[in-house]
Parts: sequence; C-alpha cells; structure tokens
Amino acid sequence: MDAHHHPQQHVFIPSDEPLDHRAVALHFSWFLDKNTLLACLRVSRSWFAALEPCLWHSFTLLRDLPSPTLPQQPFQGVQRQQERTTLHPRRYPTPGSIQRNARHIARLRYFGELPFLKALVPHLNQLRYLEVTRYTEEVKQLLQQNATTLHTLILKGDPLIPGDTILVDRIWHHLLDCSALRVVELNSAIVSDYEGTKFGKVCHKLTSLSLIDSKFLERPKSDDEFLHLHTLVLERSYLPTEDQPPLFELCPVLENFTWRSRSGKLSIFKFLIFLNAGRGEALSGLDLSGSQIVDSDLASIIRLLPGLTRLRACNSLFGPEATRVVVEVRQHQIQELVLLECPGFGPMEAQIVLTACSRLQVFSAPVVNAMHMAELAVLTNLRVLRLGEVTDMEEGPFLLDLKVHSGLGLLSTLGRLEVLDCEKLKPVMEFSDLQWVVRTWRSLKTLVGSVHPNFEQRDLSNEFLASQLPGLETYLTQAERSLALAAR
Repeated sequence: MDAHHHPQQHVFIPSDEPLDHRAVALHFSWFLDKNTLLACLRVSRSWFAALEPCLWHSFTLLRDLPSPTLPQQPFQGVQRQQERTTLHPRRYPTPGSIQRNARHIARLRYFGELPFLKALVPHLNQLRYLEVTRYTEEVKQLLQQNATTLHTLILKGDPLIPGDTILVDRIWHHLLDCSALRVVELNSAIVSDYEGTKFGKVCHKLTSLSLIDSKFLERPKSDDEFLHLHTLVLERSYLPTEDQPPLFELCPVLENFTWRSRSGKLSIFKFLIFLNAGRGEALSGLDLSGSQIVDSDLASIIRLLPGLTRLRACNSLFGPEATRVVVEVRQHQIQELVLLECPGFGPMEAQIVLTACSRLQVFSAPVVNAMHMAELAVLTNLRVLRLGEVTDMEEGPFLLDLKVHSGLGLLSTLGRLEVLDCEKLKPVMEFSDLQWVVRTWRSLKTLVGSVHPNFEQRDLSNEFLASQLPGLETYLTQAERSLALAAR
C-alpha cells in the first residue's frame, strides 16, 4: 500500500454537523508529505487510528514473482544490486483490518489471479481508479458497485503471458452505467465487430482514451463520439479505416496526442490537413516517437501548433530544420523536449535549443554532454535532465568528466532538478563532487544510472547520495526503475 495524497480531491466542505477531532486530523493529513505522515502515525494509538485511512487510499494486489536471475559477477556492487532486486513473498493485511478500512480505498491495482481479492471486493464502494489484468467476475462486481464514483479504468492483458489479449465485449454494458468515468486505457484488448456502437457511447463521455496494442474490428458509427476527448493515445493498435477520417480528426478539443503505429508510419498528409484547418489550436502535447517522420514534416507540424509546449519525437528524423522552427517560433513556450535516438539532432542543434528555450523543464537528448554546461546553467526551471551519448558498446560507454572544477559547478542554478538520468554514460566523479550534489540539488528525487565508473564503487556512491538526500531513489537502469515501480 502506498500513501497517495491528492489535496484537490479532499476539499473541506462546511456543514452544520460538528466534526470530531479524527475528521479534522484526517482532512489535514492529505496535505502532509510521506515522511511527515509516517512520523504522525507513530505518535500514539489515537493518532494512528485517526490517520490510518491515508494508508489505504491506494491498494495494490500483485502475484508473487520469482526472484530475477542475474548473472553472477565478481564485483561487490553487482552482488548488492542483485540482493536489492530480490522479490519476497507478499504480505497483506488481516481480514479484520480489510473490513475496517476497505471503504477508504480509492485506487486499486490488481494483477493476477488472487483469492485475496474475493474477500476485498464486497467492501469496495468508493473506487475512483481501477487497474486490472483480465476481466473477471470480481472486476464486473467492482464496476457495478462503483458506478457512481469510478473515474479511471485501465484494463491490460497479463504481462506474464506472451501475446495475451482480452476480449472486452462484455465490459461495455457496465461502463455505460459508470456515470463518473472519464479515463479509459485498453492494453492488449480486442473489440469485436458488433460492439462498436457501445464502445462509441462510452467514448462520448471520456476526456482521455488510450488504445495500446489493441485491435478494434469496428469503429463507432457516429463521428460525434469523441467530442470531449482531450487526450488520445494510439500505440500499435489496429483501427479499421474504411475510408473514414483518422480518429484525431474527430477530436475538436484535443490537447494531447500520442501516435505509435506498428508500421511506424503516420498519415502525415492527413495530419497536416487537420492542422492547416486550424483544428489543432488546442494541442499542447505531442508525442510522435517512432513515427519515422522526416525533418521537414516535423518542422511544418511544429509551425502549425501555436499552443505546443511538450514535444516528444524519439527515434525520428528531427534535425536542423525542425530545430530552427522550434527556436524561431516556439522558443518562449516549449517546456518539454525529448529527442532520444534522433541522428539529425547533433551537438550544434542541442546548443541552439538550450540557448534559446529558457523555459525548458524536461530535456532529454543523447548529445547532451560537458560542452553544454554553460547553456544548461541558464535553465533554472529544469526538472528532468538526461545526460549521455548512446555509443557503440564495443567502444565502451561515453565518459563524462562530471566534476565541479570541470563544469559541474556551473549547474548550481538547477535548484529545482528532480530527475537525473545518466544511464548511457559513466560520469567521472570524486567524493567531493558527490558532496556538492548533496548540498546543491536538494530537490533531487530520482537518479538513474551510476555516478561512478568503477563497478566496486558505484553502489557505494549511489547509497551515499540516497542517505544524504531524503527521499532520493537510485537505479542503475531504466529497466530496474520500471521493475521497482511495478513491484509497488
């Protein structure tokens, strides 16, 4: 269980009825950070009883997984990392504790076939978020019990079964009764050719729709079913065309659009027509990673999006022309730019972008290295930074002299930095440089990669940073980070 605090969802409502001290304490607890909340829980039994519902806001049920088998290495650091990623059998609360606190659960993540869920389901009637693998009788019961509160539904195939898909025809009838439903994500799902109408009626009330590795044999009959969609994610999903317009043309208020196709190709001609007609004015977030769009088309798209603030174009041909348009037209509004595996985006283009786009909060590109320290220092709003260069593994990883006297000291202005990803390089740092990081980047929350090139020292260095910065999480790879997030 995790303590998730969402102050905007716990607004104090005046009432004629008096509130006891527990209700007041619970209201204020939603505004506490995790460490402060845990300290309050240890004050006394009465404090624990009053604040315990906060611990039940989010509940995750996971099947027990076998410990991952990693190759044995002679280095102490790798052995420590292997011990750190070992998964132990999961322990869940007692039935009595569940019956007493299940009514406080607002977020449920359920993966695998677990008898434990059957004892939990009858007590869940305030769910706002539900994430499951498989559509079972328990899930059906949950949809019926939470028809007036459920806001988000994520339905996935079983990740432990390769190629697993879900036939979701039975679900639409129950989703039509969910009056508060606004966000749906279908992963590895199949919609048959006689359920398109019901699917369209569900979409009519959604603000966010994500279709990932899914197959739809029939599209909704009406073009008015997507009028309220603000976010549309299409990743490797099959949608019948039948000479019908693409889905993004049916979303007049679209703000965030993600496209990743199996063939790697997007209908650029139709997309540009859509933008030229002025129907993309509300679009502020665009992710075209893996779409194999050429530099000139990317430049045209960026020019036609007046509200663009977030752009992801990994594994594309983003190059000098698109860089020029970003700098000339969008330099004062672009806040997120992620350009990994873009061969046309070199050190010169990176320097131009870093110099002109002063409002960047997220920047990730393979060519960011020591020569860009002065430009990075100006980005005082930067929160996520990925350093390093992807090189041929036979030549060895990229080495970066990340020392205070070699340029690191210039980055003392990045006081808001929360995520540093240096997985693709091996920084050369001394203990004094680590001390500088501890003193300067107090807001750092996640470190991906090693801050020391030596296998025997990298875990010691990461553990030192984690011990000095409260709440800092360290991972050697993005894969390890994803595993840790899934285990939660």
